[in-house]
Amino acid sequence: MGWLFYRIRGHDSRQIILTSAFKDLPEPNMTLDATECGPSGSKLLLHHTCLAEDGIGCMPDFQWTPPETDQPVQEYVLICEDLDLPIPFLVIHHGLFWGIRPSVTRAGARDASIQQTGPNVYKTIPGWNFIPNLRGTPYIGAAAPLGHGPHRYVFTIIALNARLDFPQPQSISKSDIKRGMVGKVIGWGQWTGIFERPWPS
Repeated sequence: MGWLFYRIRGHDSRQIILTSAFKDLPEPNMTLDATECGPSGSKLLLHHTCLAEDGIGCMPDFQWTPPETDQPVQEYVLICEDLDLPIPFLVIHHGLFWGIRPSVTRAGARDASIQQTGPNVYKTIPGWNFIPNLRGTPYIGAAAPLGHGPHRYVFTIIALNARLDFPQPQSISKSDIKRGMVGKVIGWGQWTGIFERPWPS
């Protein structure tokens, strides 16, 4: 499948930073660093991908700087998007976390692990809310199709000047998050990790 759909990739125009919530802040004003991997554009390590021992992979360790603004941060949102799916016009999230406390400036694998408190309770161990990915989990590692070339996994940290509030948080979608952030975004930054699964030689 990777070879057949090789040219279908590059859905950059559908990433979250190009939605209406970011129209007043088109350029990043925060830094997001993956302390294990190196600068943006570095390769993801194997344990961050589907080649990990568990076949799923974990989120890299991240740290970020709050935005320099006169508005205090009330909440962070963290999302990972694959911009190179071999499906036209589709960008999926590998992880989407909201309700991150403003005092938090680091994230890692444990933060993206589910808190087992009951059905339809979408919270991670530190209490972050999450939107389930296609596997119904908080986070899944990079899994580029075999032979489809390098995929870019774009992690975006977003600072909000007001908390997101939903009447039924257990049933919201990525679209609800996009709409809920309109008028609240005061900062963002990105880090991109690369992963590829070439055909065996």
